[in-house]
Order: sequence, then C-alpha cells, then structure tokens
Amino acid sequence: MLRCIETVLALALLVSMPCRAADIAANASRDAARLVDCMKAFDAPCANSMTYTKILEEHGISRSQLDQQVGAMYANLKTSHVTYSRFDLGAPWPPFVTLGGHYIFIPYNAVLVGMGRKAAAKSFFIGVSEDDGISWKFVDGQRLTKDMIGQIIPGYVGKLPEQQLSQIE
Repeated sequence: MLRCIETVLALALLVSMPCRAADIAANASRDAARLVDCMKAFDAPCANSMTYTKILEEHGISRSQLDQQVGAMYANLKTSHVTYSRFDLGAPWPPFVTLGGHYIFIPYNAVLVGMGRKAAAKSFFIGVSEDDGISWKFVDGQRLTKDMIGQIIPGYVGKLPEQQLSQIE
C-alpha cells in the first residue's frame, strides 16, 4: 500500500512540474504584456515599475535617476508624436532557475513611428522573478552583450536569443 501511495505521489509530482513551468511562463508573459502596454502609452512610472533595476543600482543608477531619464525620454517621444505601430511579444523561452533566481527570455518585435521615420527592433526581454515565478520584472535585451546578461543572470552561459538592433527607415 505504501509503495502504491509513493508511486501516485511521484506521478503527481511529475505531472505538476510541466504545469508549474507553464504557469511561470504564463505569469511572465502576463507581466511582459503589462510592460509593453506601459511602454506603448509612454507611461514612465508604469514602465519603471516593471523594470528590474538591481543591476542598474549596482552600477550607481538610482531609481530616482531612472524615473527622471525614462520620464524625459517618454515626454520627448510624446511631444514628437511618436507612436508604436507594432509591439508584439513572442513565445517565451522555457523558464529556468539558477543560483536561486527564476529567469526567462521573451522575444519581441517593435516598430516605432514618428517624424517621418520608422525604427524597427527585434530583441528580447530578460525576465527576473524574485518570488518563484509569481511576478516578473524585465530588462530590455537590446544592445546587451553576453557579459552583461551574465551580470543580470549570474553564471549564465547559455545561448543568446536572436536579436537584431534597431533599423531605421
């Protein structure tokens, strides 16, 4: 009887593990979509609330400085009547845990239109969760090197998501 219970518990654990990863990825996708909504609205406080700032703070950039810089950038974009004509999230990569943190890569394609030009970007967000995948904050992967990603994700040695820096037409 005890053997049967152990088997049932082991099967339940195996079945729940993929569901857990799916739940974590769904949470990350939900929070990345919220970030995109903030960015499309040029809402700096909202976007900054979804930004993983630990690495910035370690490099001497305070939350206040980030708020000022992003706020000024978004104000300039609004004044110039710039808009996102497209900002699509791709399917997240499988989430993973390293050194106690939960991480995920979420690719995106965006097109910013204004002043008679289009700027297209194909990149990714790096999601960081400090509460076991329940909520997520992000770092934009544009212009990040593998070394920089290693600072965000300690010990990361995996491959970089495909990215293409902005193209301006």
